[in-house]
Amino acid sequence: MPWSRNTIWRQGSVLAQKNFQVVGLTDAPDADLAIAISHDCDIANDDLNVEPVVEFIFARILQQPNGNYTHGKNPRTLHLEYTHGENLVVLELLASKRLTLHKNKLEAVQPDESYRLTDSRQILQSWLAARYRRHALPNSLVDRLREVFAYIEKKGKKNSSGILSFNLSYDPEDELLAEEPYELWLYVVYITDKDEYRTMSEAIAQSLKTEFPNLLEKTKDCGNVILRKCEAVSEMEFTVRDMRDTVVYHFEHLSYRTEPSGPVI
Repeated sequence: MPWSRNTIWRQGSVLAQKNFQVVGLTDAPDADLAIAISHDCDIANDDLNVEPVVEFIFARILQQPNGNYTHGKNPRTLHLEYTHGENLVVLELLASKRLTLHKNKLEAVQPDESYRLTDSRQILQSWLAARYRRHALPNSLVDRLREVFAYIEKKGKKNSSGILSFNLSYDPEDELLAEEPYELWLYVVYITDKDEYRTMSEAIAQSLKTEFPNLLEKTKDCGNVILRKCEAVSEMEFTVRDMRDTVVYHFEHLSYRTEPSGPVI
């Protein structure tokens, strides 16, 4: 039967290990499953001249997750929750373990529907996208701001429901020697659904300004960073131009910890 738009394959569908050889996978010694990661529309497209393949990623079943790899924290490794029957299982996905299967081969098998991707779908989608939209900061700046970023994450974990993003701008954009300082502008962008989010974000911005010298002291051997501005800004005030001129410090993994999920951009 030719590939149909009515296929039951979707993003997040599971290809069982028992079907690996059926679709031509003969070299996957460490994989327990393979997860479909193409977009639903691309999977359903029955014009094989346009969309001939479905992209998958190999996965291993784990006993328990590693917190360093949950909620999309790490762009290379993701620990993702699925339901298997009535049980919750954790799958490990490695960005380097991607593969494509031609739809002509995939149509011979059905997804293993005992595995279900439920509330974790948004995490999977964001993790897949983040690998391509990450902005690589200069290593010399990252080294200097290591403790500052840790502090931002700490604050974000506690207050992610009301924070849209942490945005930063820096000058120059090149690698610098330790004796050359960077200039930095930090913005805590908050949503306007509740008045308390403004108060919370202003407190975080003030706390960052107060603690910045102490945090920088811990990495002083890497060089100096001059904080030019650190302020809370509402989503209504933060313009498209501001977004273009700044870099988002991604903390999707912080937002997804809340119930309900906090906002992300």
